[in-house]
Amino acid sequence: MTDLPQAVKPPSPKRRASQFKSLSLKLYRITILVLIVCLIRDYFVRLRVQGKAPIELREVQKFIPAAHSLQVDHSERMGLFVLDEKQRTVGYAIRTSPVSDDIIGYCGPSDTLIVFNSQTDHIVGISIRSSGDTTSHVNDVRQNEYWMNLWKDYGWNQIAALDLQSGEIEGVSGATMTSMGIAHAIAHRIRSSEQQIQADPPFLFRAKDATIIAFCIGACLITFTRLKRIHWLRKLYKLVAMIYLGFWTGDLLAESLFAGWARYTVPWRTVFGLVVLAAVAVLIPWTTRRNVYCQSICPHGTAQEFLGRVLPARSKWKIRPDIKRALRWIPALLIGLILTILFLRIPVDLAELEAFDAYLLASAGIASIV
Repeated sequence: MTDLPQAVKPPSPKRRASQFKSLSLKLYRITILVLIVCLIRDYFVRLRVQGKAPIELREVQKFIPAAHSLQVDHSERMGLFVLDEKQRTVGYAIRTSPVSDDIIGYCGPSDTLIVFNSQTDHIVGISIRSSGDTTSHVNDVRQNEYWMNLWKDYGWNQIAALDLQSGEIEGVSGATMTSMGIAHAIAHRIRSSEQQIQADPPFLFRAKDATIIAFCIGACLITFTRLKRIHWLRKLYKLVAMIYLGFWTGDLLAESLFAGWARYTVPWRTVFGLVVLAAVAVLIPWTTRRNVYCQSICPHGTAQEFLGRVLPARSKWKIRPDIKRALRWIPALLIGLILTILFLRIPVDLAELEAFDAYLLASAGIASIV
């Protein structure tokens, strides 16, 4: 007599609720992570673009009355999009400071506001916001309407190609050095942005990147396949990863690394292997609950594991349950400390908060090694 196939029972409501709770928790964590990264990135872009004397809306409204708000441009132009009431781009604003602060007119640099029309890409007006030059010279330039309006004949690309040495733009009589200092500062500001745009490094894929990616693939195989049952292979893999990534190349994922990427950009063109390693460390635990990086790749984790096996049992500390509960707050407190250091710009090297620099013995500081 043949057995009838058993009907597959649908998942219980409790199991569905548990799965939904787990998914919601994952989405919540990744959302918080993305928001923190975006917050850090936006803060430092604003700091880089606006500096100590941010461009105010009222300054731009003198040239574009329809301006309703300003939005930071994250590109290498390092300016502000001028938006109208319907959030449409109607202009673009930049300032010469701090990029052109090394250009001196008569006795000091000038911070000049330049506002462009978004449709024609031509200048609609310039304004001297502040200056280290003498007041009389600066006022002479401000009151010379011909010289101030002369810039309206130029667009972004035309200024980038402007040859001030040929006398295309002449100085204001009686304030020649001040006015030409402003002209050179404007040209230098735009050329600097153009050079940054054109200076994007080419994509590089080196043997080092291939090796790091191979370590990532190996860690996934040891974690998710039958290879995890081969204990000697796991130990050998961890030992090789510790020697290569720790003592040889020093490619460890540290707080200072992620903070730097959040502040500036992810350098996927030049360190593609390290970016893949970071993606594996973040995404795989989020999707599978398996911490591939910490358990199989991280040299520091491997060193702790091997040290725990070498030390005798009597020399190991037994942590009390209440202390264990308190230690769970360390990740959140550490993130809070890092954000405080970043946003308050406290002169603390984030690399000193971790011992990862100690693996490169030739360049490690005493504090990291200790």
